[in-house]
Amino acid sequence: MMNKDKHHIFYCRHDYAKGWAKTLRTHWYCTVEIPKDTLHKRLHREVDKVPVPSACNIQSALYQLDLLEKFGAIHRYDNIERRLMVLMALFDCCEPKTHTALKKQYDIVRKFYEKTPSK
Repeated sequence: MMNKDKHHIFYCRHDYAKGWAKTLRTHWYCTVEIPKDTLHKRLHREVDKVPVPSACNIQSALYQLDLLEKFGAIHRYDNIERRLMVLMALFDCCEPKTHTALKKQYDIVRKFYEKTPSK
């Protein structure tokens, strides 16, 4: 059995400690259970941090997440790959540094699950 723990897609914690940044970091769609000793460690080792988007762009992303939930486009059971794809799309044009860090996470996750038969 693989040990899992909660991964915050937006990190480091101290960068996302207050205001809109904290709201984004702790949003239900931005945290997900992943394998602790393999994938989680690899993500934090290879992606130092995710740059904090502007408050305006965070508010916009949160609004979009609420709409996506309301219309059934995102779900609590979405895996980390799906969540990262959605979040990359929300920050693609407006926050290139944030998008790049999310894309790095996505690439690591894809490689990990290509080698691991069960999610």
